[in-house]
Amino acid sequence: MPGPLNNAKRHAALPGKLGWVSTAFAVLGVGAAGLPWTGLVGGTGDLALMLALWGAAGIGLALAMRPMPEWRAVAAGFLLLLLTGLFETFAHHLGREALTMLVVLGLLAQGVATIILALRLSARVAPWRAAAASGLCALGVGLFMIAGWPDHSLRLVAGLSGVAFLACAAALLRLAGAIRTARHVAPSSPLHSGSRRA
Repeated sequence: MPGPLNNAKRHAALPGKLGWVSTAFAVLGVGAAGLPWTGLVGGTGDLALMLALWGAAGIGLALAMRPMPEWRAVAAGFLLLLLTGLFETFAHHLGREALTMLVVLGLLAQGVATIILALRLSARVAPWRAAAASGLCALGVGLFMIAGWPDHSLRLVAGLSGVAFLACAAALLRLAGAIRTARHVAPSSPLHSGSRRA
């Protein structure tokens, strides 16, 4: 179990971590939402690369969630996306349907992780509702894809994923700014109490 000093250091570093993660999701969102419509991308290899980059950004989000007890499960899910995306980028064994389902699973994981982060910080920062809304957005996009699976085009999958990435980036950036303004996370906050229950 992390000591109070380690927890204090992690809390102090949280705004910076969230800032980097929000930047990663913003870049990923712009690429996913915009590039498919230029005609430069659109194949399964490009979708696999998106999964790999998304997995890396998601691991960053999971690390920022420490010492919340859920961070390991979130990291494991995004690590699976990263490894699968890297493998498929070079091997090309999975079809469009399988990759789309992986995107759906990733969106559900991202949605749950963002909502958990928002709820843990709800007693401390006002923009937690924006983070929760971005999590619901990711969940909604994932459920929409499930409803139409496997008939969605790769462009639609990438575009909708990009919207979810951009919503996550904006919410995390707002959280980082609010936490930085507050200067510190109080020891009695849900973030810290969650670690004591782990």
